[in-house]
Amino acid sequence: MPSWSSRGDSHNNEREQGGYQDQSYSNVPSSPSVTDPLQPPVRSPMSQSSPRNNYIRSPLNPNAVGTGSRSRPVSWGLDKTVADSITGRPQGTAGSDGSSGSSGDGRDIALRAVQSGAIGSGLGPYAPIRPPYTQNPEPPRHHHRFSTLSSAGSLISLSDSKYPMMYGGGPQSNAHLTGSFLPYSDNPTIDYVTGAQLGDDDDALHDPNPAIKDKTFGIPWRGVLNVLLVFAIISGLIMLFAGYPVLTYVVNGGTWYGTAPGINGTGQFADLPNLPALIDPQTPESAKTRTGVDGEDYELVFSDEFNTDGRTFYEGDDPFWEAVDLNYWATADYEWYDPSAITTENGALVITLDSIPNHDLFYRSGMLQSWNKFCFTGGYVEVSVVFPGDQNAQGFWPAAWTMGNLGRPGYGGSTDGLWPYTYDSCDPGTLPNQTDSTGQPALAQSSGKGSGTLSYLPGQRLSACTCSGEDHPGPTNSKGRGAPEIDVFEAEKNKLGGPGGQTSQSSQFAPFAASYLPINDTTFRTLYTPDRTSYNTFLGSTTQQSLSTLTNMDPSNFQNGGMNFSVYGVEFGPNTSNRPAAYINWVAAGEPSAGMTAGATGPDPSVEIGQRLVSEEPMALVFNLGLSKSFQSVNLPTLSFPAKLYFDYVRVYQKKNSINVGCDPKDYPTADYINKHMNAYTNANYTLWSQAGYTYPKSSLLNGC
Repeated sequence: MPSWSSRGDSHNNEREQGGYQDQSYSNVPSSPSVTDPLQPPVRSPMSQSSPRNNYIRSPLNPNAVGTGSRSRPVSWGLDKTVADSITGRPQGTAGSDGSSGSSGDGRDIALRAVQSGAIGSGLGPYAPIRPPYTQNPEPPRHHHRFSTLSSAGSLISLSDSKYPMMYGGGPQSNAHLTGSFLPYSDNPTIDYVTGAQLGDDDDALHDPNPAIKDKTFGIPWRGVLNVLLVFAIISGLIMLFAGYPVLTYVVNGGTWYGTAPGINGTGQFADLPNLPALIDPQTPESAKTRTGVDGEDYELVFSDEFNTDGRTFYEGDDPFWEAVDLNYWATADYEWYDPSAITTENGALVITLDSIPNHDLFYRSGMLQSWNKFCFTGGYVEVSVVFPGDQNAQGFWPAAWTMGNLGRPGYGGSTDGLWPYTYDSCDPGTLPNQTDSTGQPALAQSSGKGSGTLSYLPGQRLSACTCSGEDHPGPTNSKGRGAPEIDVFEAEKNKLGGPGGQTSQSSQFAPFAASYLPINDTTFRTLYTPDRTSYNTFLGSTTQQSLSTLTNMDPSNFQNGGMNFSVYGVEFGPNTSNRPAAYINWVAAGEPSAGMTAGATGPDPSVEIGQRLVSEEPMALVFNLGLSKSFQSVNLPTLSFPAKLYFDYVRVYQKKNSINVGCDPKDYPTADYINKHMNAYTNANYTLWSQAGYTYPKSSLLNGC
């Protein structure tokens, strides 16, 4: 922008070229000269005798003193000569208002100017501000971006007005109108005068042309398309966040994949590239289906091939697994389970037991769990494994097993009163020691080991006898719940006196039959490979009843015996409509080894108990390598360290018409209950439910409701 001094020089030059004459300014502005369009208004000398407070009252100056009228220019600043030429009056004729020079108010003058063409010719955003001059010589021109100095000393841009200062006049006139401004009018007749057809090239909505209006107010196809696009986007979002979950629920046969709030679990992960999925993408296609021992068709629902080396399993590291940090005191283990003892290498999961002091213990090992992360109800679990040490090692306790999600292995407060209950009857079997307050049934006090007490269990905490309104996971308080255990394998040195090692494959139950005996052994139990599999003579103790078999192992399946992987598995089918028909089948060294039906754990009237169930609970996976005399006496000279338990893969299958994956199924919920009792599930130092700060719910059979 030029400085004021430069603009002054410019004006001086223009005075020389255009015949400007210097005039003194007065307080009262007058119209510019028609002859010199840009000549400043002439002001009369200020009267020194005029009182300075002789002003007109107004809303902006309510305290003004004096009644004198102020001289005003012609309405809207129109030059008197121009106004007279517009109205057709002789110059100097008095108007209707008594003023000299023009007739009517400013609106009338502007209206007549538009009608006559004096104003309005060449309007529009693309019209030239000043049409070519017809006068010769042509006066000097000023670009419309410059401004004219007003009588108040302020700048007013020529482009600020709807009708900028420009050369005009009717078709008969060569006069040019300058130095005046026509502000916006609230009279539509000025903007849209019949015959004038004033329009705006970039504002079709206000164009008086009827044809333009018809086009403008037709069907707005662009707007329709915009609305349809917004509708499509909103519909897509609704389908993604509301429709897709419902569709998944229907496709999966009404099964939600859920877990406790705030805890990572199955169903919380979309099957997206580079993100965790239930089925490992490296699982071979040939391994995605199988025919079960029961002759049914199964399909893969979960797998982990452990092909990525260097994985860790600290809390939060993995979506489906977590390595615990505790001592497994329940079986008097000699080792501390530390997450650092578990990793993946050479395409396998490796759990290392070593003679490294840890937490005042002499050994360190690992336990891996899928508790509350991945669970399944019924199906077939298969692992490919190499055992630690060699076939003569005695004392190692490698295991792969499953437990109901209501109990967390190693957290005694959570398993207190739940392990190994798999029971849904309201009878003495739910009571502490399986006896009532009078000591009945009597056989429960004399049919244990050495004719002693049958059970030392504290009673089923979540029994079918739970009173209404008491603390219970549901779905109703009359549903018996527990944390049953079914093992894939536990390995040991041959306990029958022969060479080599053996795998024990078992299931634990509570309450207990008299003397821990199964019912009708030969009718409800089967040995598929009697040449290398036999029934285990261990039947139970005061803390469990066990049905198990022992199968001889191949020496090449050991860490120091050939490192050949061997397949072990367990297939179990709960049957809620016919519970005695439920079954368990085991696989050892790639072949079916043994089986049983729930008839083997049927009612035992002698101790007043009913049917023990093949687990109907959602089950989690557990892999661990322990060292304890509770399983077998420890012979240290036969053990070498570090000892390693290898898993090449783990795969879980379910029947095609019975897919039920998740830790919180609707028929056996666990999430809310776990979330309400987190002390018991997160503090391994609590060995009892009461230590975690909770009480057993009232039982109608024990204390009454």
